[in-house]
Amino acid sequence: MRRSAPCSGIVCRRVPKRLGTPLTGHTDRVDSVAFAPDGRTLATGSDDKTVILWDVSDLGRPKRLGTPLTGHTGRVSSVAFAPNGRTLAGSVDNTVILWDVSDPGRPKRLGTLLTGQTSFVDSVAFAPDGRTLAGSVGKTVMLWDVSDPSRPKRLGTPLTGHTGRVTATAFARDGQTLATGSADKTVILWDMSDPTQPVRLGTPVTGHNNLVTSVAFAPNGRTLATGNDKTVILWDLTGFNDLRKHTLTRACDRTGRGLDPSEWARYLPGLAYENTCPN
Repeated sequence: MRRSAPCSGIVCRRVPKRLGTPLTGHTDRVDSVAFAPDGRTLATGSDDKTVILWDVSDLGRPKRLGTPLTGHTGRVSSVAFAPNGRTLAGSVDNTVILWDVSDPGRPKRLGTLLTGQTSFVDSVAFAPDGRTLAGSVGKTVMLWDVSDPSRPKRLGTPLTGHTGRVTATAFARDGQTLATGSADKTVILWDMSDPTQPVRLGTPVTGHNNLVTSVAFAPNGRTLATGNDKTVILWDLTGFNDLRKHTLTRACDRTGRGLDPSEWARYLPGLAYENTCPN
């Protein structure tokens, strides 16, 4: 029997190496993990209904920070840090809880975002500017203005269009597009130019044969990755990005007909009115 050569040199360095021992502290399955933007803090959400913060500034010796964060009445399936790293959102029962983690060793609960629904909040995502938070609630997505996280405000009406539970949410890096994945096996893209009045872009994207469990944009915004239980699909978004560069085409695509003056003012503020899609 031929023996494998010992690992050495650059080949060995390319193999991922486990750091330290597994982090323990939760009493049930861990469903979600998220690093703070500075990489020094890790948040973990669990079926035990808690969130634990970890100091990972020394990756070989991570340390638990304080006591587990409590308040949820169900498993915590999604945790997300705001881009500035000072706010943490956690969800899964029919609420979203915001925490001030400016001092990760002494987190402070800022408040609870009530959905008014009985459905679980499966996924939360901050916009890149940190001013908007998206949360999936049943078959819809709700948006909140969290520019002042101590006084969050609901934005507009819930986004509808999916026929199954919304299981994943993600913003593009420029904040102009939101992607939502669902148990209906589709992904919907939303124009977030005006977070108070998001507009669906085109028809739902299909291709998966099971619920969509995750969505993620490439940093350049040209590619979207979507996954379910067995497959990952990559989508070319060049056409959507080009659509934004041509205002008349964009307006026509949104309505399937010409815009009247009031619609023009809503979708294309600041531009003089023109007759779109004249044919």
